[in-house]
Amino acid sequence: MSMNHKNIQTARHVYGIDNWGASYFGISPQGSVTVQPFGGQECSLDLAEIVSRAQERNISTPLILRFPQVLQSQIGRLHNAFAEAASECDYEGAIRCVFPFKVNQRREFIDALVSSGHQFRYGLEVGTKPELFAALSYDLHSDALLVCNGFKDSSFIQLAFDAKRMGKNVVLVVEGTDELKYIIDHAEKVGFCVDIGLRAKLYAKGAGLWAKSGGAESKFGLSTVEMMESLELLRKAGLSEHLAMLHYHIGSQITEIKKVKNAMKEAGRVFAKIVKMDFGLKYLNIGGGIGVDYDGSKTSFYASANYNLQEFANDVVYIIKEVCESEGVAPPTIVSESGRAVAAYHAVLVTDVREVEQMGGDVNQLQITEQDHKSLKELKFACDEMNSKNFVEYYHDALEYRDELFTLFNLGYLELAERSKAEVLFEEVCQKALYFHSQAGVSIEEFEDLAKGRLSKYLANFSIFQSIPDSWSIEQLFPVMPLQRHDEKYSRKGVVMDITCDSDGCLDQFVDQRDVKKSLELHVPHADVPYYIGFFLVGAYQEALGNNHNLFGATNEVIVEVDPKTGQTTETDVLGEDVGEILRAMNYEDEQILSGYRKQLTRRCEEGFLAEEEKEGILRRAQSFFEEYPYLRVKTRLEIIE
Repeated sequence: MSMNHKNIQTARHVYGIDNWGASYFGISPQGSVTVQPFGGQECSLDLAEIVSRAQERNISTPLILRFPQVLQSQIGRLHNAFAEAASECDYEGAIRCVFPFKVNQRREFIDALVSSGHQFRYGLEVGTKPELFAALSYDLHSDALLVCNGFKDSSFIQLAFDAKRMGKNVVLVVEGTDELKYIIDHAEKVGFCVDIGLRAKLYAKGAGLWAKSGGAESKFGLSTVEMMESLELLRKAGLSEHLAMLHYHIGSQITEIKKVKNAMKEAGRVFAKIVKMDFGLKYLNIGGGIGVDYDGSKTSFYASANYNLQEFANDVVYIIKEVCESEGVAPPTIVSESGRAVAAYHAVLVTDVREVEQMGGDVNQLQITEQDHKSLKELKFACDEMNSKNFVEYYHDALEYRDELFTLFNLGYLELAERSKAEVLFEEVCQKALYFHSQAGVSIEEFEDLAKGRLSKYLANFSIFQSIPDSWSIEQLFPVMPLQRHDEKYSRKGVVMDITCDSDGCLDQFVDQRDVKKSLELHVPHADVPYYIGFFLVGAYQEALGNNHNLFGATNEVIVEVDPKTGQTTETDVLGEDVGEILRAMNYEDEQILSGYRKQLTRRCEEGFLAEEEKEGILRRAQSFFEEYPYLRVKTRLEIIE
């Protein structure tokens, strides 16, 4: 086995890409991370090469690589899983899937989703007025569903009735009895009614970070008492046949299949009981929640799931059929609202490393003179003479020398140059001690803790709060890894910092099959050669949740599609927000800002501190700055902008 091949095998193990990549991502023999848009080996694209081509077109990092064909493949996998389950169980009901708009509201994404999902009669689920308004612009398949969840007012309800007039298969899912009364009143006023759904508040809960969105204490849904009241309201209004859907949702990213089964049994019973009360139910909407295996562990850990798509579909179809047969009712059309499992894989966030910060300095350049303090000389001795037998003793000695030297500095007895030498020497002592500890064959807690504080800090050109906000807000884990050089040995362990002025802008937890890692295996970047880091499985929620913290806006995008016959790629660039767009969102008007510039510059000219020509140059640059990308430029050196 060649050394390169051995290093690549190590990389696969270290980053677990074969476990979380779902056959969409891999590592090439050249050590680069690749994407397989169709989920197989028939076509493979080098991510770093795509980014390099974008840079040549002046599309700077950070950027999102969007792969619509990965999205199409995942939609196909979801529908095929349910189709296979239905065939296996001889299930007589139909299957419909709808995508929750809130999971990724970017137009470029929804365009691709609607196009890819048309052959599967894929619909949309919305929860707000803006989402419904946008969704109605899409010409969905005539059999596709448009499910309206969320709290509603009169204009929301009116828009849903307009959707019915437009030929949409719209279902207004009721969240409360007052809401149902508004729907009934509107139906009486206009002389027709849309299909209606009732959202059940099940006793069953999900599992993972979003378990609280299910259960009896859930924010959404009707209790059994409210359900009975709603049924009576519909009966009295003569709208029993318009009750088309029973809906429930027990949470996003459900990690345990057992929780899914419990909910299905309960929901199936509720559905069957309502049907037997002579209502026209035909859809059982099982909500979303299919988990994404972010860490590849296939466990009930919050960043994983202990089942796959096929196992999920098999259990859902089997249980619904079993319950309906026992109740003597026809099986419903099963509606799935899972969005995370569909969207997560299609997008990769890529940025470049700008700087690597490591403690200490070059000990080989250090010179200790006779004039240096005695403790500094003792620290140098401990550093030079440390070995595998005395490293614990000499490390403790070095701690004392360091503390003494820092105390002397604070008292004014030590120069800044001597303090600098002390820092370099002590860091070298730590690195040597950690090496000897790693070779000792025993674990000493003191040195395990020391290792955690000796990680390199990789400054990456992006904002955690804008691009992967879940990693900060709920400590969601995403696969993170460099895009190239996996045929080389890793030389550093590090964490990833962003460029925001916020100490929380640091990633120090990473996916692993056995545990959460506190560092990444990385390389030392080469001078003048970009070192790209990719953040994977970020296609769900992150773009919708991203904010303008520190006034960093939406990033650039490259939409990549490949001809499966020729392998030729088409790359479409979508520019991110510029400085002007971000400031306008914060109510800063262009002329308002420029007026402030002019006023101050004019005063400086009148006071004789500035020439008129200089004033005009600054104003020109200010005018052009509205179109500046808010992230760091590709070149690291300061450029003079004319």
